[in-house]
This record gives sequence, structure tokens and C-alpha cells, in this order.
Amino acid sequence: MSSPSLATSLRLAIAGSRSDRMRIALTAIGAFATTVLFCLAASVAFIGEASGPYRFDVLNQPGLRPGVIISMLALTIPTLVFVGQCSRFGAPSRDRRLARLRMAGAQPSEVARIVALETGLASLLGSLAGAGTFFIAKRQFSTEHVATITTQTELGGGGIQIDEVTTTVRLLPTDVTFTAWSIVLLVAVVPLLATMFSSIALRKVIVSPFGVARTQPTAPPTVLPAVLFGAGTLALVGWSTISEALDLHRRALPIVVIVSFCFFIMIVAGLITGGGSIAAAAGHFIAPRTDRPSLLIAGRRLISAPYTSARATTSVLLAVFIGSAVQATREAFLVGTDPTDTFYADTFDLLNVVLIAAIVLSAASLLVTTTEAVVERRRNLAALTAAGTPRSTLARSLLAETLIPLVPSVLLAATAGVLSARGLFGTRVETWDPSTGRSTWLDVHVPLVETATLAVGAIIVCAVVSSVSFGALQRSVDVSELRTAA
Repeated sequence: MSSPSLATSLRLAIAGSRSDRMRIALTAIGAFATTVLFCLAASVAFIGEASGPYRFDVLNQPGLRPGVIISMLALTIPTLVFVGQCSRFGAPSRDRRLARLRMAGAQPSEVARIVALETGLASLLGSLAGAGTFFIAKRQFSTEHVATITTQTELGGGGIQIDEVTTTVRLLPTDVTFTAWSIVLLVAVVPLLATMFSSIALRKVIVSPFGVARTQPTAPPTVLPAVLFGAGTLALVGWSTISEALDLHRRALPIVVIVSFCFFIMIVAGLITGGGSIAAAAGHFIAPRTDRPSLLIAGRRLISAPYTSARATTSVLLAVFIGSAVQATREAFLVGTDPTDTFYADTFDLLNVVLIAAIVLSAASLLVTTTEAVVERRRNLAALTAAGTPRSTLARSLLAETLIPLVPSVLLAATAGVLSARGLFGTRVETWDPSTGRSTWLDVHVPLVETATLAVGAIIVCAVVSSVSFGALQRSVDVSELRTAA
């Protein structure tokens, strides 16, 4: 049997049920948001000497632009996770469709190509729409207006003179020019990544005429994530004291940066891989001790599938960890600055906007995961309904399954972020007092209110998003789902 043509493969990729079309639409939306963020980061990277000035001082300082670019690229992580989660949406329906293709004579490699083409095509449509929207908005926001900005001039003795200047500025870097190759790269990067990861994920999948089997076993939770998380946090907490005692900041600054970054990666790795351990521990603690049906169902589910909820909340935990670290860093930077100089305050306000957007995008991936979990468990949920379990009890169990491991994980992430930042930048800052002619030490306050607001807000957003997924519960608990193939 000859291989199908590219046109036939494309037609089979976009053909499917309503859940397949919804998966394509969600993947395109994720690619749209990711491409817009890539374009924003590229516009900051292409700022030249003749560009500007801009309303935000952080864009006018060449030394601070890399931080803005890194923030934009970090914001693409939740959107890329969202694209990856969308590939799992409607998996049972797609598995049955792929099995029918195999029964019709398609080879495993041809089926894998159809799945990869589906993901790549949806991502390409979203990327084209995102790039088009960005360049249209770029033209619309290219107007100039008069504003007061801060300028810095280097003096001969190594000092810096700061002046306030009223001039014509742009709100955003809409005056930069994109080259043709950069536009092609921005449009192609998301579809290429999505197609590559989709192909890699299919290596552990066997598609037969009788169904789809995933050969990768689920490893039980271990204590390694706790070791990584605890070791990285403790190391950053005491890093300021150790580096000052050894005078590393003056003698080996590159080593300080590299080692600090390694400890940061250890904390992130612990957060990412430790969600399953927390979920399993919470399930083992709650299930034998509760007499409420909703908590019992949630506890048993956490024991049997601890990585389901953990996989959905990974990007939320990263946003909370980075956000709490930013709040503690803000306190360290602003404690010794002039209250009339709003440069650093405006910069951190911009970072807060980025963090809020990251939490919202992370919640979007949580919605896809929780909805897919409901659809995958439709036979079990229908069996519970047929046995007399009220739908309200099932809804409360689904909400508890998300929040029980999420609450302690968010608290750990927020605490680790604050402690790590205070360990890196210290709990006291030396400032120069011109009235007395000598330096003074000021205590850096712990941002309890800001961190608590961030943590509670993330939990509330996740709870609301999980509640939205209850719409899929109404159809999944129907008794007719008992006839559906697993």
C-alpha cells in the first residue's frame, strides 16, 4: 500500500469530531499568544541607538533591556505549556479515530505523521494570526506624545547624572524594523516546536487497530524532589552570608552568578517534579481519615493518579515562586532609593503585570487539563452516578482534587521565593545619608502582604478555572457513557 499524499494527510489531520476541532482551536490560541510574546521580545531586542525614546524608562536603558527580553521569554513558558496541554484534549476520541485509521490500513508511521501535521497546522495558523495581529497593532500604537522621562549620563569620574527631560516619546518600541528572516523565524518557531514535541511524545504510543496504548510507565513519587527543593532553598537562604564571609562578590562574581543560578534550577526542578509527591502524600493522609464522600473520592484519585493535578499546576507554581522572589527583590531595591525616583518602582510594576499575565495563562492550561481529566474518567464518573452518587459530590471531589495538593505547593513556592531573594540580596541594605555624611544600614522588610496576595490570588484563580471545567462533568456523568470504550 502506497503512502498517502500530503494533501490526504492534511485532510485526515483536520477531520474529526467536535473535541478534535476544539483541540485544534485551543492549540491555535496558544500558538497565537506565544507568537505575540516572541514578537514583543524581538521588538525590544531590535531597539537601536536611533530608536526611541519610550515612555517606560526600562526600555531606554540598554543595560536593562536584556531583563525585559528575559521576562518576555519567561512568559512564553506558560503559553508553551498550554499548547502542550492542548495536545491531550479530546485524547479518547482521537485515540478511537486513530485506531480506525489503522484498521483501514494506515501504517503506524502514517498515523504519527497525521497527528504531527494536526498539531503543526493548528500552531501555524495561530502563529500567522499572532504575527499579523502584532504588526497591525504595531502600526496602530506608533503614535507619539509628550511625556517626562528619566535620562542617565555617565560622568568622567565614573559617576552617573540623572535628569528629568520632557520630550516626545512612544509608548512601546513600535519604531523598530524587523528583517524578513526574523519574521519568518518568529512565525515558524512555535509550529516547529509543537510538531517536534508532538513527534517525540508519540514515540511512547502504540496505535493498533484495537486501540491506543501508552508504553511509558508512571513512576511512583520519590523523595528526590524534596531533596532538590530543600537543598536549593537552604543554599540560597545562606548564600549571602557565605559569599560575604568569603568575599566572593569581589573576587569571583561570575562564579557567584553561576552557582546561584544552579541553586535556582534546583528549586525549580523540585517544584516541577514534587507536585506528584505532595498529591500522593495528601491522598494517603486524607483517604483513611475522612468520612465525606467527596474527599474520599478525591483522596483515592490523588493516590492512583498523583501526577494528573500536579502536571496542570506546574506553571502556576513557577509563576508564584518567581513572583514572590520579585516582591522580596523589590523591597531590597526600593528600601534605599529616593522616593521621588520612580524608575525602579515602575520597573517592578511592569514585572507585576507580566506575572499576572503568567498566572492567567497558567490557569488556562489548568482548564484544559482538568477538562481532559473529566473526559478521560467519564466511565468511572458515570458508574458512580449510576450507583447513586450525586453530581454535586462529584463536582466537589474534582475541585478538592485540584486544591488539596495546590494549596501546600503554592505556600511552599511563595515561601521559597521570598527566602531565596532575601538570601541573595540580604536582609539589610547599606545606604549613604548626606545629612549626616555617613552610611547607615536599613532593614529590608518581608513583603508579607504582597506575597500573601499573590499566593491567595493564584489559588482563587485556579479554583475558579477548575469550577469552569464542571461543564464537561454534566455530559461525562451520563449513564450512556458506560457503553463508551475505555
